[in-house]
Amino acid sequence: MAVLIAVSYYFKLGAFEGLEAKVIDANFKRRGIIEPDKKIIIAGFTDACINAIGKWPWKREVHAEAIKKFTAAGASAIGIDVLFEDQSVKSDDDMLINAIADNKKTVLAAVISPKTIFENGKLINAKHLNLPFKSLSDKAAGVGFISVNYDALNPDGILRCVNLCEQTDISKTFYSFSYEIAKIAGKSSILPVSDERYYINYHGPAKIYDYVTFSKLYSGELPLSYFKDKIVLIGPLATALGDLHHTPYGTIPGTEIQANILDCIINGSFLKRFSSNSILLITFLIVLISLAPFAFFGLVYATFINLAIAVCLIALNMAMFSKFNIILDIIPALAAIIPSYFISALFYSYAKLLFTNAILKKRVRELNALYSISKNISELINLDKILTDVLNEAISALGAERGSLMLIDEDEQKLEVKVVAGIDKPNERKILIPIGEGIAGIVFEQSIPIISNSIETDERFKTFSAQNEPDIKCSRVRNIICVPLLIGENKSIGVINIVNKRDNSKFNAEDVKLTETISGHAATLIENSRLYKLATVDGMTGLYVHRYFQVRFKEEFSRAQRYNKNISTLMTDIDHFKKFNDTYGHQCGDMVLTHVAKIVRDTIRNIDIAARYGGEEFAVVLPETDSEGAYKLAERIRKNVEESACHTPKGDLKVTISLGVACNSSCGVPTHLTLIACADNALYQSKENGRNKVTVFTGKLPEFSDED
Repeated sequence: MAVLIAVSYYFKLGAFEGLEAKVIDANFKRRGIIEPDKKIIIAGFTDACINAIGKWPWKREVHAEAIKKFTAAGASAIGIDVLFEDQSVKSDDDMLINAIADNKKTVLAAVISPKTIFENGKLINAKHLNLPFKSLSDKAAGVGFISVNYDALNPDGILRCVNLCEQTDISKTFYSFSYEIAKIAGKSSILPVSDERYYINYHGPAKIYDYVTFSKLYSGELPLSYFKDKIVLIGPLATALGDLHHTPYGTIPGTEIQANILDCIINGSFLKRFSSNSILLITFLIVLISLAPFAFFGLVYATFINLAIAVCLIALNMAMFSKFNIILDIIPALAAIIPSYFISALFYSYAKLLFTNAILKKRVRELNALYSISKNISELINLDKILTDVLNEAISALGAERGSLMLIDEDEQKLEVKVVAGIDKPNERKILIPIGEGIAGIVFEQSIPIISNSIETDERFKTFSAQNEPDIKCSRVRNIICVPLLIGENKSIGVINIVNKRDNSKFNAEDVKLTETISGHAATLIENSRLYKLATVDGMTGLYVHRYFQVRFKEEFSRAQRYNKNISTLMTDIDHFKKFNDTYGHQCGDMVLTHVAKIVRDTIRNIDIAARYGGEEFAVVLPETDSEGAYKLAERIRKNVEESACHTPKGDLKVTISLGVACNSSCGVPTHLTLIACADNALYQSKENGRNKVTVFTGKLPEFSDED
């Protein structure tokens, strides 16, 4: 019921009109061309006409001459889709007036446009009439408007519906140009109603109607008998004249659109559309039908029946459009069926879950384990925490005593024990297990899980000491389950071992499935952690890379601005590093870079952000730190570097560093990039003043832009 109320509310607001319009357009294109009325002929102003007759606008004697020819031909009605609003040369006007008066079946075009006027202290929406000049319109058989209120009728700019009748400010009723022509020709099948929407039943794209070139008529190249008893529409077809409109079939000249409207009036073929109340009633009945299967057939059959209802609605929409010229709004029904289906399916599933609750209890621990592992997605940088959490969750989910997690050591090409849980005093020395040896080695090599519930007799089971030599069998291991950590289909990156059921039972196939599920999530997290580290951490120094540093710095700077907190930054540079590389070689230079980076990393706080800024330059962001605190930290880093030696193949080597410090509260910087520029400026001053110094930025902000 709530869904129906919501759909009704938004339907009344017109929220579905845009989608419904797209359905109408699709139906036009799918239906294709239908036969137009052969009694309608268009005499069009084409580019060839402009070349033959002359530059537009033409003298009115040209139009007068054409009307005389149509009069002589016995045309049943003439519509001129040109606005003769202003008088021209009197002789020309007289010729046109006389030709129209003699014809007695000519309809002229007018334009009704919205306007806003100020009256009695208020802005009032009104209508402005652009009519042919009076002496001309008085002689015409009729005057009809050609304008369309796009804002009210076709807000997306595609012409689908029109008004055939308008009430003006002077309480006069004006009819459309096409209706006036049909009335004069004695062929109108409808009586237009004010403010009613008439949906144009387009017969096809442009040039679907019979048309002749106006210049050929004017020059006498066409036989007049061709126009006998025909309704002739005269108007622009040339692109240069600009009278083009967007339709479901693409761009069509305004004169040909008038031909389509005239065709609909003569043959009563306007598209018909159900009223809003009828659509809502149909929607209500369809929703009731779609919900009934849940009560009688269950979820599977209800799904197929709801799908069939949706397909039938779409098919019915297309059939009614093609066969009966009826627009059946299906979007409200679909908008009601889809959420109603999902809500009903949810309640149905919930009711079914009440009966199967006992079975699902067994799965709760599995879901809890997976959920806990999945939370580590935010801890990608901390691989040790991921491994520990994964192992603990696996042990808990399987009701085991202890376990271990091993990853492949790419350099050694052996399995390395990374995490052990459930042992009081785990061995802290590095343990490597050859691939293919022991249960873990076999599991890794073959990428298959192994259960061993009889360790004492299982020849595959081995334990390994810290010296990586096979040890005697561990009497405390009763049974074990070992599962590979797989990336993709068959790439193993490690194994997870779960040892001894607490209740002394045996591991089974269900335990394997659960462990494989956990290991699958764990392998993804481990691989993502590795990729995340590659993307954010410099491989040589272990500090953040420049791009990630900029992202974090921008976040911290924005936080400091929002809460009016201090934030400082350090820029460091190894003194005479180029000379050092030239003297000792790049290998020693790389070792010094790593050495200095470690000192920076060990000296700063956990909340500080250190990065390799470029080459031998490092940068550190210090949240909630003023200039004095930043200076003290910088001095401590400088002193630690100065007093330490880097062990290299060429002996213990020492270097010094220069540092620049800047604080937002001292500099008044607008962006984090400007704060970096200030620290860099201070670093430059340290170098200029003899190096191996710390300088705090003071003075005028350096000239800097985000493009620098």
